[in-house]
Amino acid sequence: MLSDLDAALKGYLQQQTIPGQSVQVALDPPTKDWAARRTGAVLNLFLADIREDIDRRDVNLREITNDQGVIVARQPANRFYLVNYLLTAWTATPEDDHRLLGLALVALLRQDYLPFDYVSGELAVLVEAGFPLTTRVGLRAANERTYAELMTAVGAEYRPPLSVTISMPVPTGTPEAAGPPQTKPPVVSIGDTRSDAAEQVQGPNPEDPDAGFRTRTRPANGGNAPVKP
Repeated sequence: MLSDLDAALKGYLQQQTIPGQSVQVALDPPTKDWAARRTGAVLNLFLADIREDIDRRDVNLREITNDQGVIVARQPANRFYLVNYLLTAWTATPEDDHRLLGLALVALLRQDYLPFDYVSGELAVLVEAGFPLTTRVGLRAANERTYAELMTAVGAEYRPPLSVTISMPVPTGTPEAAGPPQTKPPVVSIGDTRSDAAEQVQGPNPEDPDAGFRTRTRPANGGNAPVKP
């Protein structure tokens, strides 16, 4: 799924940074060797960090239905992960670096999510099911010291980074088959053991749910009262 996200974000930046013109986008760590090999202006999209989006965790089970709308299984809800990229621009001059990075910033701010047209694979199934790839641009994902240490670790030449964070849905758990479909109306009985009074409520018939509830009351002196619809 991460490869699907890589492809979606890379494709979007290639086509939307400069409308009508394709821009080179690389996923390689921005090492000095990579910088020496590059040709032309390049946006580097470096995957720096992945962590769970705790604010979007849902403990409820997700219901899976068939074509008739009947629940056939239940599965734990999707988890969401914040996938953080560091976007840098690489050209011949600092002025052009800033111009290219600024164009990418404007492109990323046009929408709050990655358009579906750029999403494919397993990720497309989740997006189509109603879980868009929301974007957060320019957040302070790491402090200056952490970023400097990260760049040193990969042997990278310093460039001002733009943080691009995507909240990505990830399926979790295994579907558990639901019980057989209900064929008889549910019945709930409420009684008083001292007076023998009781009331019985019958729910809708699964084969005729519009028929509504039925109530039967048994008085304290025995016998049955009329059934109330």
